[in-house]
Amino acid sequence: MEEIVVTGKSGSQAVRSISGSVTALTGAQLDALGAQSFEDYLTRTPGVVFNAGIPGLSSATIRGVSTSTSVTNGQGTTGYFINDVPMTDPFNSAGIPDIDTFDVSDVTVLRGPQGTLFGAASLGGAINYQATPPNLSGYEAHVQTTVEGTDGGGVGSSGKFMLNVPIVSDILAVRAVYSLRNDAGYIDNIGTGKKNANDTRTDGGRIELSWKPTSTTKVNYLFLDQSEDTADVGDQEPVFGSLKKNTLIAEPVDFRTTIHNLRVDQDLGFATLTGTATYHEKTSSMVIDYTAPTAALLPGISPVTERELLNTEGTTFEVRLASPLDQRFEYLVGLYHDDTREHNDDTFNAANASALIESTYGPLFGAGIGAATAPGGTFFEGVGPFRGVETAAFGEATYHFTDQWKFTLGGRAFYAKTSNSTTEEDFYELATAGVPSLTTVGGQSDRNIAPKASLTWTPSDTFMTYALVDKGFRFGGPNLSPSTKAFAIPPSFATDSLINYELGERSSWLNNRLQVDVSAFYIDWSKIQLEFESPTGFSYVTNAGKANNYGAEATVAWKVLQNLTVQTNVTYLDATLASAYDPGAGAAIIPKGSTLPGASKWQVSNSLSYWSDGLFEPDYVLSDRYISSAPGALGSGTSQGNYNIVDARATFHLKQFEVSLFVDNLFNSHGVATATQTAGLPLQEYIIRPLTGGMTLDYRF
Repeated sequence: MEEIVVTGKSGSQAVRSISGSVTALTGAQLDALGAQSFEDYLTRTPGVVFNAGIPGLSSATIRGVSTSTSVTNGQGTTGYFINDVPMTDPFNSAGIPDIDTFDVSDVTVLRGPQGTLFGAASLGGAINYQATPPNLSGYEAHVQTTVEGTDGGGVGSSGKFMLNVPIVSDILAVRAVYSLRNDAGYIDNIGTGKKNANDTRTDGGRIELSWKPTSTTKVNYLFLDQSEDTADVGDQEPVFGSLKKNTLIAEPVDFRTTIHNLRVDQDLGFATLTGTATYHEKTSSMVIDYTAPTAALLPGISPVTERELLNTEGTTFEVRLASPLDQRFEYLVGLYHDDTREHNDDTFNAANASALIESTYGPLFGAGIGAATAPGGTFFEGVGPFRGVETAAFGEATYHFTDQWKFTLGGRAFYAKTSNSTTEEDFYELATAGVPSLTTVGGQSDRNIAPKASLTWTPSDTFMTYALVDKGFRFGGPNLSPSTKAFAIPPSFATDSLINYELGERSSWLNNRLQVDVSAFYIDWSKIQLEFESPTGFSYVTNAGKANNYGAEATVAWKVLQNLTVQTNVTYLDATLASAYDPGAGAAIIPKGSTLPGASKWQVSNSLSYWSDGLFEPDYVLSDRYISSAPGALGSGTSQGNYNIVDARATFHLKQFEVSLFVDNLFNSHGVATATQTAGLPLQEYIIRPLTGGMTLDYRF
């Protein structure tokens, strides 16, 4: 079986030698699967559920560590990184960049909290892309194009290109990647009359520049820019029929991510000194048809449009010193600082708002209230700056007692601080209380330590077992919603954290033709950040109760014949509230034992790969993925999961040229990947892409 080596903060390591639950997919493996985005490979990873919803804002849940399968107020529970550069916002997310996997070295999924090395947000785990570095010694080029059709939907296509040029042989090289992907829509919006309304365009790429001025010094610059634009959010509203929604207006969403990263590696002989400096920026724009929820407050206004604009930008600095990995005593120490600012602008608008406010509330509160509270049709606006800062010192030390036993101890001492000042202008507050605007100032801070310890026994080259305990955390933050006399919303919510206890083993059998990886874990999660809705419809977050997640994950890979490999991943998970929670305001109590959102009890994926030395050297991949049901949100009654996907792919080779024929979702399952329920709106379900077939042409030179 192939040995996979990944590059992390400690250096290059074989995946199966790491004392923790790690799954890595190489670029070649991703190509064999035809993978392009999260849903193509995360659903095949043990312990990970991908909540496919709005493209660019779809989250992954690792080991059931989540309080919602959609993006909510506050920081997420899974960290996303490219070349170790964080792409997770400290507060409201301006997008979760789904980086196209074309020309990546590998994608590594680390299950369990990664607070020691990766810091905030990696509460349940982390997903790290490693872009293929420039080749200093040779020219490379890679072109790929795909055409595909979706049952009941449209036709999609993609074009991708990579060029590697050594400017000065063995000293300076540049690698450029560009991809343009159009994913066809398959949801019909009967309100706007648009068929296949949810088509998505993913556009962007990256440039890497590597400079090796001496044999011990390497400088790398990475520029990444990617946008994801969806013409109309692709949720199904079952009340209107299968694969249909009904809104008065289209609901477009747009996301863009930009990263500039400079990295210097200096080999000092006894250790490697690495310094990184990053500028990161994300922007998002979302339009929502909010006519139904405002009908009772402003009868006759139609359509009502909510527009959410969010921008985040910041800088990240890190310096670390890592010893070689072949020493009796190994160490990694570092310093980290991130400063991110967010700006949110949320407006509600209707063309006839001023006149209707005047006619409805003018007799009660005086003439002119319509023009005063809804100029230009805008009758509510919330504008708020937010700032999140994390400063940390971190380290790990490993001591090899013998050739078989090693002990690792590490930790992250961090200071996390958030602050905000939000101004809201609301016609109803003005009419009823005479207050033209309301400013909410808040924030919180936390100083703490996230420790880690592991003990590893490796009695032979074919067996390794470990015991691990580690801690993860994420930012607290402010509640931007206003309190009322009837219901007081807490001004902020605190940092939450969890401790993960884990046992694992990795073994090889039959002369390394059979590999078995098994891990069992127990997670103790406290001060959970839970999102609720006030009686007036405002969302807020509070820390409430505890949860216990426990389960087991297993991966079995067997090379049955020289040209036939079978792999199975199985996950069992029980993730529930450890105590009941009363959200107040007359809402139903969420009982003890309630399953956490997206925490499917069973997850199974199987794949069979066969390749031949015959004409055109064909290889075939048949795969199957199953996920059991789980709630979409706490106390909402929504359900997702309980579906099975079968994919088939055949690839034919002729020197540097490849042709792939594929069918995804062979039996045309309409399984629900994410389900949400918002007050005043129909149930919204995001369906996995229906039966899709196509062809990919690939040429390398």
